[in-house]
Parts: sequence; C-alpha cells; structure tokens
Amino acid sequence: MPANDAAQAPIYDTLVQEHGDVLATARKAAEETQQRAEAVLDFRGPVTVVPDAPSAESAA
Repeated sequence: MPANDAAQAPIYDTLVQEHGDVLATARKAAEETQQRAEAVLDFRGPVTVVPDAPSAESAA
C-alpha cells in the first residue's frame, strides 16, 4: 500500500486534519535545506586569493 494513498488509509486524513500534513512539511524543509547546502558548498564560483600574512620569522 503506497504511503500517500489516502483512500486506503482513512486514518491519514484524520491525522492531517488534527496535526497538519507533517510529511509534506518535513519534505519541504528537507528540500529547502538541501538547496541551501548546495548553495553554500558550491565551490565552482570565483576564488578569492588572500595573500599570506607576514610570518613572525620574516619580521625578525
């Protein structure tokens, strides 16, 4: 039995009415999190090179 087949599981409709569609909410949150992670971990963008700071040995 498919998980989202409400005709076969009438209790699901009652639970959705009482608590909201938790599965849809969790699915949406997971998709948004995945999109944010992909944006943050996208290393294909421009690379900024930061010059090395002078070391203590070269200053002495």
